[in-house]
Amino acid sequence: MKKKILFCAMIGISVMAFARVQAVWTSTCGVKHYTTFSDNATYSQMAQTIQAINFLECGTKPDVTINP
Repeated sequence: MKKKILFCAMIGISVMAFARVQAVWTSTCGVKHYTTFSDNATYSQMAQTIQAINFLECGTKPDVTINP
């Protein structure tokens, strides 16, 4: 019984440690991106990152709307 509880706890911790959010988006230049964010990133942080990547790639800063 103890081994089963320990195993379940280890699986739960490993899943939480590798939790990620993946965003798929297309830049204003037409390039499709797959960007991975940590699970604790806010929508605002994700939007700012996408804007920065798009600005470096295309030279424009778009309005980013995230649909959860």
